[in-house]
Amino acid sequence: MKNLGLYIHIPFCVKKCNYCDFYSLGCVANGGIERYTDALCKHLKKEGELYKDREVDTVFLGGGTPSILSVELIKNVFSAINEGFRLTPSCEISLEANPGTVTEEKAKAYKQIGINRVSIGLQSVNDRELNVLGRIHTLDGFEESYRILREAGIENINIDIMYALPDQKTDDFIKTLDTVADFEPEHISAYCLKIEENTNFYKIRDTLILPDEEEQYKMYEALCNKLAAKGYEQYEISNFAKKGGRCVHNLKYWTSQDYLGFGPSAHSCIDGVRYSYSESIDEYVNAICEGNNPVKLHETEYELTEEEKMDEYVMLRLRLSDGVSPEEFENRFGVRFEKRYKKLNMYEKSGHVVKKHGNFAFTPKGFFVSNYILSDILESI
Repeated sequence: MKNLGLYIHIPFCVKKCNYCDFYSLGCVANGGIERYTDALCKHLKKEGELYKDREVDTVFLGGGTPSILSVELIKNVFSAINEGFRLTPSCEISLEANPGTVTEEKAKAYKQIGINRVSIGLQSVNDRELNVLGRIHTLDGFEESYRILREAGIENINIDIMYALPDQKTDDFIKTLDTVADFEPEHISAYCLKIEENTNFYKIRDTLILPDEEEQYKMYEALCNKLAAKGYEQYEISNFAKKGGRCVHNLKYWTSQDYLGFGPSAHSCIDGVRYSYSESIDEYVNAICEGNNPVKLHETEYELTEEEKMDEYVMLRLRLSDGVSPEEFENRFGVRFEKRYKKLNMYEKSGHVVKKHGNFAFTPKGFFVSNYILSDILESI
């Protein structure tokens, strides 16, 4: 049987960032976090009974801000994970952390529990930009959190950064790039700011002065070139890693592998069936506390058609610098790749797509406008 990945959603934050559209809430008083983690632990144990024949090789705690959990609560969660599932000896165990919520006690506990990868949300080294984004920390606060994690023995660290921020210039972003690279993390994720609905930025979108497309491309070009010069391999549109530093869990999403999600808004994909939970902590907690089978908590459940599986396979693999292999596609689906996705040839001629080692892959120019290209390719089928 194929291995599983686990995604565990911790939907609490000290403060909601202005750009964030993930399901999260401010800290809940009167034992709300404790009540949630208790229900989460029950769910992990119960769901695990359905997968006794499968091993777990990645665990990812995302949010929200998982590092908001106390040492006691994070230990409870991992006790439930280990009771419910069999983890491989080399299991990649990741936790998202925000500066300002990392302490020496927590970092030591992470190491003891077996967390071997931490993703820190920095976003910018400019304190003015951090304030605009609604972050709760400064650059100094980040540096302290990074030091604490390293001294605790965390050897695999990712740093999240953002570009195309309000009033940001290319030189501003390059300063963030250079500073982050000097920390020498094993992995860097860099995301272009998108103004999403249900965010504070969306409410004031007409007042924001954002970089135009030309300036955004300069930032993306600087990102790719500078990190390559520093020894980072771009293996996905927004992700860069030193040798051996690719995020194994995220690769599960991009290569259509199986994963289970836990918590409100979490998504799962098992054997071609997708399902998710509603965005409501109360519904999630109440259902579990009432003893309902976890399957009954599914808000949506959908089995992909064969055509949808093909298109998703191509769309996700084109996110990767390795691209998509026509041979692997044809072996998997029994359909001629270049006949179905013939429009890729047009983008190869325009320099947005390149053939390498027999695969179709985006160039940096193609990555920058990948959403448009993917939409155009799929609509032309």
